[in-house]
Amino acid sequence: LVTGGAGYLGSVLVPLLLCHQHRVTVLDRFFFGRYTLPAHPALTLIERDTRDLIAEDIKGQDIVIDLAALSNDPCGEAFAEATQVINHDARVRSAKLAKECGVQRYLLASSCSVYGRHDGVATEQSETSPLSVYAQCNVALEQDVLPLSDNDFCVTALRFATAYGMSPRLRLDLIVNRMCRDAVCEGVIRVQGSGVQRRPLVHVRDMAMAFLRTFESPAPALAGRCFNVCDPLLNLSVNQIASLIQAVSSDQLQRKVRCEPVKGEDARSYWVDCERFVEVTGWQPEQCLEDE
Repeated sequence: LVTGGAGYLGSVLVPLLLCHQHRVTVLDRFFFGRYTLPAHPALTLIERDTRDLIAEDIKGQDIVIDLAALSNDPCGEAFAEATQVINHDARVRSAKLAKECGVQRYLLASSCSVYGRHDGVATEQSETSPLSVYAQCNVALEQDVLPLSDNDFCVTALRFATAYGMSPRLRLDLIVNRMCRDAVCEGVIRVQGSGVQRRPLVHVRDMAMAFLRTFESPAPALAGRCFNVCDPLLNLSVNQIASLIQAVSSDQLQRKVRCEPVKGEDARSYWVDCERFVEVTGWQPEQCLEDE
């Protein structure tokens, strides 16, 4: 069962699971439509809000991959109460219901934004410092869901770096995707504030593969634990991301693309280490930012 499976990540993950011969049920509001998930004999769609999840949606499932959330900081600040209910309350209830229904593994999409502003390279043992409602909900969610793990119910949280890359349900609020869009459509890449803020990145297809590697790995090494998931070659500053996109887009478009600072500083700044996840699962990022 993939909750939120018609979203940016789910629309990449679900076809991957189907290609690996899994039977998949997607539970989603389909707020943006169903077009991202073509019909497949092994795919079942349930149109439901996760706040209304019932036991019948979960019974018979071996694995639940929980993606359903309001997933950016501006949305979280504008709709703080809804974010709390959807991103924390409903997801905790989903995990508890999954355990009651005999699910073997519960995989939770969390975020490296839990580190907030971190001067060194953050590991899973680093102190969290959430700066937004979205990040605060992820911290609280991990605290409430990971302890549900036992010998029969393996809960794992994947703290993803900032996503990028093409998806059938494309997001243009993500830093790389937004900069690429602006470079192509307007010939300018906007850099917020000083640009020294640090941003780890991970491609959406590598994120999808991370889930597959997680539930293919032995449960004892994963139960009740969180893992950073990022491309270790893409621990970059915002300025470095902008410069890379500027160079590639100028070459591809055969015209000069310029970088332009804009007012406002994003307080988030962190790099992350994902060695623990690589050691436990064997996952390795395969996508290349320049190729994208």
